[in-house]
Amino acid sequence: MPLFRLSFAAGLTIASALCSPVLAQQAPAPQVCGVAEVQWLAEDEAGQDISTADAALSAPVQIAGGQPAMLAFRTTAPNQALRVEARTDDGDPAISLLTEDGDMIAENDDTPVSLNSRLETSVGPGVYCVAVRSVGESDLAATVQVSRPEQAALLNEEGGGGSEIAACTPDTPAASLAEGAIDERLAQGPISAKQDGTQVGYYRFTLLQAMPVTLRASSQTLDPHLKLFDAQGNLVGENDDADGLNARLDFVSTLAAGDYCMGVAALRSAAGELTVSAEKLDPQTFLRNAYRKGELNPPADGSYPIQALDLTQQKQTVVLHDGAAQWLGFDLDQPTVLIVSAYGSLAGADPRLVLFASSGALKADNDDVDGSTDSRLGPVLLEPGRYHLGVVDVSRNDGSAGPVRPIGLMFERFLRTE
Repeated sequence: MPLFRLSFAAGLTIASALCSPVLAQQAPAPQVCGVAEVQWLAEDEAGQDISTADAALSAPVQIAGGQPAMLAFRTTAPNQALRVEARTDDGDPAISLLTEDGDMIAENDDTPVSLNSRLETSVGPGVYCVAVRSVGESDLAATVQVSRPEQAALLNEEGGGGSEIAACTPDTPAASLAEGAIDERLAQGPISAKQDGTQVGYYRFTLLQAMPVTLRASSQTLDPHLKLFDAQGNLVGENDDADGLNARLDFVSTLAAGDYCMGVAALRSAAGELTVSAEKLDPQTFLRNAYRKGELNPPADGSYPIQALDLTQQKQTVVLHDGAAQWLGFDLDQPTVLIVSAYGSLAGADPRLVLFASSGALKADNDDVDGSTDSRLGPVLLEPGRYHLGVVDVSRNDGSAGPVRPIGLMFERFLRTE
């Protein structure tokens, strides 16, 4: 049986266990969300549509080590608000919401009061997947649920500053983010307000026309929580840690015209200041920020900096990390099993590795390994093609620049023998 030979020092048992000649002989399976095998949250196609489902879509999953579970659903609504949750009694699940092409829209690890996961966002029509992984790569059993805001939540957790943000109804006292509709004001730049970190604040605004919008709650010292409600007090979206500890809600496919209210509070009430803001979302700026954070695969057309890497010649390198994700690109001309290790804890960095194929599909990612803040990606079997490796510093992944910290990378490559 053909094996993979070791190109850089490592054990052969990993490669021989992963790579079989049968894999090369099979026709590629159709991919959904960048992978060939997904579990649908409902068996029949009609029940897979969360925008029309009578009840929340829910399913149990078994997560084996570092292999994430992938659950798919669809929506036909023009702008569907979603709540995505993962709950387990023993473990630490993390969730990501992906498009049908495998691009990540949002992710969450912990809720304000537990190791369970929850994210809220809005999406347009299409197929989407919830990727569930085990932080620390231990085996765990979890329940995953996708629901609309008006449906019952999977997690009923009490406590934490975010839980103090009650629904903003028409009777809730609230400040105006700006006088009149904010459409024209947003064309001139962001609109913002300041808030005491010991208080829960509510801010109303009106949109006359649907437009792409970003809402933020940020602070230099506190951990803000942000909720958006419609005119009737229904929850439209919620976020805790999108930009480091700061909160952000992005409506890329537009936020519908109407009256809204933002509720903002620090997760732990303390002296300090919060900044609440709304701004028109520019797709190109949004994409560049996503590349800076390692959330999306950058283009290979030279419009975004990507360091060339030759795996046939290099088995290690060092990236100088300034707070933005550093990207390395490499090509493979034959099936390859790859392991990448990142070391930065001694320099104060908390590295995370993300690996994308040229299609934009996320092939693998890892944050912490072996009880440390260093990371190890793989072993992962890669077909010939172009790949981009993103090196993220989790400790400051809020888009801000900072002091340069070196992160060392080690590459182990296995090739098939004849």
